[in-house]
Amino acid sequence: MTTTDLARQSPLHRQHLSLKARLAEYALGLLPADYGDLATDTAQAVHLGLVDLCLMPRAGFKGAGAGHFLQQSSLALPGLPNRAEQQDNGLLVSQLSFDEYLLLDTTPAASAMITTLCNAGSLDEAPDCYQVPRQDSHGCLAVTGQAAWRTLAALISVDLRPHRFANFQIAQTLLNELSVIVIRCDQSLVPNYYLLVDITSIEFLWTVLLDAMAEAGGAPVGLNAFQTLEAAMDSGEASLVLG
Repeated sequence: MTTTDLARQSPLHRQHLSLKARLAEYALGLLPADYGDLATDTAQAVHLGLVDLCLMPRAGFKGAGAGHFLQQSSLALPGLPNRAEQQDNGLLVSQLSFDEYLLLDTTPAASAMITTLCNAGSLDEAPDCYQVPRQDSHGCLAVTGQAAWRTLAALISVDLRPHRFANFQIAQTLLNELSVIVIRCDQSLVPNYYLLVDITSIEFLWTVLLDAMAEAGGAPVGLNAFQTLEAAMDSGEASLVLG
């Protein structure tokens, strides 16, 4: 038995196996690396892709002192509810209300920061701030690509047209009667939307999204392609990804 055999599995593990995904170990367990090869997956991500991020680190903080706690940890905050701010290391800080924040990591660089912030000792000296267990309570997917906003717009009652739903904007809404958090965070000029939903509904959301994407040529993509978009954005080589 290998360490991979013992690794934590995504709640979507069976779906990935049925789609012949090549799995690899990322921050918190096994996720699809690709569904064929990196070049094909990257092209799919640029058009319309669905990414499982359930085992990438995330955390929540709430309370009157939550903003101060995060700022003392050298994080830049959005300043207004339903806005997000991306840090230099890729960590995304989303402000859900005046006193609640969601931290989402999709890159290896930010994982250590989330671990540090969630350490009990870090919160001991943070009055009026407590942790919200977003890692276990919610699942996270990404819908990425030029056709992403049109696909999602057909499922939720939010105007997602790019000039109305700007980058780093957040919507807390319903999708097929599921309460969902939608965060726009583009990657290398490629539109990208994070979706967070109660973990018990993540398989249903995955199925609904795949069905909705099929008509527009959408398909699942692995984390390697998704992180390729992020790396191109960070290095200023977005044109190479977009062709």
